[in-house]
Amino acid sequence: MAGKFELYQNTPNPFKGETLIGFNLPSDDKVTLTVSDVTGRVLRLARMDGVKGYNNIALSSHTLPATGVLYYTVETSEYTATRKMVIIE
Repeated sequence: MAGKFELYQNTPNPFKGETLIGFNLPSDDKVTLTVSDVTGRVLRLARMDGVKGYNNIALSSHTLPATGVLYYTVETSEYTATRKMVIIE
């Protein structure tokens, strides 16, 4: 639904290889994606220019030095949301 911020569950989850993180923005905005482990250690940081409506970011497990439970946070100038994902070997 256009008009409100929403962070979707990554698909597939759990994943091996690649997963897609989708989110909805009420307006164009700069977006920061942070992936961290359960201790809060940042494993990956990505920035992009988001557009109004649906956006997504592809993540490869090969670029993340971890397996198991991780958290991803999408942050804009006005909104922040976090969800949990699982990487399997």
